[in-house]
Formats: sequence, C-alpha cells, structure tokens
Amino acid sequence: MSNIFVYFSFLTKIGCCLTLLTNSFLIYLTVVHIKMIVGVYKYMIIIFSLLGITFSIIEQFARPYIHNYNKGIIFFSFGWDGVPEDVMQTGLVVYALFYVLIVAFVAVQFVYRYVTLISPELCTKFEGFGVMVWGSYPLIVGTLNGLSIFIMAYPDKFGDEYMRGAILDVYDLSISKVSRLLIIPYDEEDHIRWLNLVYLFSGSFCLLSQYSIIVFCGLRMQSQMQKELQKFSVPNRKLQKQFFKALVIQIIVPTVIFVFPSTPILLVPLLNIEISVQSGAICSLLSLYPPIDSLVFMIVVSEYRKVITKRCSAKTHNTPLHYITV
Repeated sequence: MSNIFVYFSFLTKIGCCLTLLTNSFLIYLTVVHIKMIVGVYKYMIIIFSLLGITFSIIEQFARPYIHNYNKGIIFFSFGWDGVPEDVMQTGLVVYALFYVLIVAFVAVQFVYRYVTLISPELCTKFEGFGVMVWGSYPLIVGTLNGLSIFIMAYPDKFGDEYMRGAILDVYDLSISKVSRLLIIPYDEEDHIRWLNLVYLFSGSFCLLSQYSIIVFCGLRMQSQMQKELQKFSVPNRKLQKQFFKALVIQIIVPTVIFVFPSTPILLVPLLNIEISVQSGAICSLLSLYPPIDSLVFMIVVSEYRKVITKRCSAKTHNTPLHYITV
C-alpha cells in the first residue's frame, strides 16, 4: 500500500471526525438555539450539514483514490477485507454522486438567497410543494453524474491491461482485485474511446452548470445588494449580508481545494503525455470541506457567534433573540 495513501487516509479520518463534531454542533445550534432563522433556509442549513456528515461517512467506507497514468485515470478503492469488490465499486459511484450533489445543493442555496434579495414575494415558491422541487434537484444532478461514471467508466479489458502495470508497481495491487472505474479517452492506436471521452465532458458539464448558476446569482446579488437591502429592516439587512458572505465562502473553499487541483487531472488524459502521478490527494483535501464550511458559517453569521459566546460565558439568558423571517 502506498505510503502517501496511508498519510492521506489519516487525514480523511481527521476530516471525518471534525465533520461529525462541527456539523452536529451546527445542527444543534440551528434547531435549539438559533431562533431568528426560520422557514426554508433553516431547513437548508440542517440538510446541508447532514449531507456533509453523510459524505464523510461515505468517504470512509469507499476509501477512494485516484491515479493518473499517461492518457488514463483510474478512480479506485483500497477496499476492506471481506467486502465484495462490486460493493466497493458502488461506494465509489455514490462518492462521486454525493460530491456533485453537494455542489448542486450550494447552487440551490444561491438561488434561494438571490430570490430572497431580489424578489422576496417569490420565496413562497420554495415552500410546500416547492420543497420537493428544490430538494430533488441536487439529487437528480448527483444521480446523473453517478450513473454516468458507472456506465461510461466501467472497467474493460483494454483499460485493465493499460493500467495493470502502474497499479502493481506503485501500489503493489493486482488490478483484477481492485474496485475501480477507468477513464482512458484513447486506445493504443489513439482511436477515441467514446464512452470515456463523453464522461469527461458530461462530468465537467455537471459541475460547470452548477458553478454557472452560482456565479450568475452571486454576481447579480453583489450588484444589487445595496439597493435591494434598503427594503429590509436593519437586523435583517445585516443578516442577509452575512448569509451572502457565508455562501461565497462555501463555494470558494471547495473550488480552491478540489476543483482547481482536479482540473489538470481531468485534462491530462486528453494531452496523451507520459505521466504517473498519485492524484488521490484531492480526495483527502475534499474531506476537509464539510468541517471548514460549518466553522466558517458559524463564524460569519453573528447569531451563532453570540450563542456560542453566551454559552461559554454562562450568560445565555441576558439578551433575548428576535425572530427574523428569511
């Protein structure tokens, strides 16, 4: 087993423990103590925290790792003793599904904050049956990515033979005993392997489409912020600014620690150059996203800071909190 994997495996365990602590604490504060956030956005905060916990647990089970070798990528699992390979392969698919699902959920939050700021009267569309719509959207996008990688990157004879030597030399593993998904857009004669190539583009589209929604809503909110905030009360105005700041950080963090590093990894196979790189570090870095996200949210939104400060100082009942509908 690669020494680098052992190191990053330890990092993912730390990330999982921190996720369980921080996200559980955020849910506890939101449900029990934060009374000024009500309605749809309260549910979004809770659901997003639960998704972070679920993602961390899936990562611990799937044990995902990535290796770039020349014109190919192998997304594989180190597995667990006694667990069938097809179960571990399913774990890899669910891991890929959940990553895109989380990005799509961030996009949903941006849309909701955009509607809240620009057209508050439309916020009712997110209630009732609307909950089913915005709740289903991330699941649909994530599932499409999961099904795509399972169908289009399923191992085949050529892919196994192409990657066999690299996996044996670097990880001392037999590829036939490794749960894996393979992306090799060209065969040995440089003919296009269409399924693999289509996944590179479809997977990129799944992510880029969500980022397009996020960037559009973010830029529109930024340009209209000062004007539209005049419609809100002073406390609510401050809260809206904090929510916007928290959302921006929510998308900057995974972009910096995962999307930027992963872009070269996805592009290298198209260049068809000689390379052999253990790229699994990006999976380990992504494990740090859920706890960082929750900590940032509790730091940026002042009401969380107030509650934490009051509880630490044992003065939780001095200043009443006021309800603000968001």
